[in-house]
Amino acid sequence: MDDEKYQINIPANVKVRTELINGIGIKELITIGIAGTISVFIDLFIYAVTNNYLICLIVFGIVTGFTFIAVMKDKNNSCIADMIKNMYQFFRGQKYFEFDIEEKK
Repeated sequence: MDDEKYQINIPANVKVRTELINGIGIKELITIGIAGTISVFIDLFIYAVTNNYLICLIVFGIVTGFTFIAVMKDKNNSCIADMIKNMYQFFRGQKYFEFDIEEKK
């Protein structure tokens, strides 16, 4: 009976930062906007070469869509872009040493 007095209710799903869409905050929207702007400049070059706006729309959609998916945070506050960055840093930090072992006779 005494244990019930000291129980504390901890709220679930409390967000530390403001999110417009679940997993997408202001920082992610800025990243998506930058990727979209870069995609527009790439599309201008593609349009100058091919004169086909459909290809430009497809490239723009793929780049911004992939960026949207890559920066969306999950419930553990991680995303695909962070995982790729961590894997790159891990493999870059690995050192391989070759040793020659000579047995004494």
